Amino acid sequence: MKTPMKRKGMNDIKTHAGTVDQTFLPHKAFMRISCLEMEKAHRIREMESSRRRIEAVKKRLKEIEIETDTLMNRIKSDTKEGGILSKKTSDNSKVLVLRY
Repeated sequence: MKTPMKRKGMNDIKTHAGTVDQTFLPHKAFMRISCLEMEKAHRIREMESSRRRIEAVKKRLKEIEIETDTLMNRIKSDTKEGGILSKKTSDNSKVLVLRY
């Protein structure tokens, strides 16, 4: 009695696809080094750009603090001199009317 022939699939095909990766190829190593050096240069430029942005934000925060302090000091000096003058807005002749 003859046994039926086993069906073959993709797993039964013999190739050399996996054998090359196991050996060390200098040209692949140099290519990998080149890629790593390019990525390093990119990251350095990215880091410098981030540092410049951070410095710009810090500078703006200092400007905001200075302006806030100036305004607060002015408010304090005005209130010491007798207060801020308040205007009455009950005058009906100065009402703004918008027409479309």
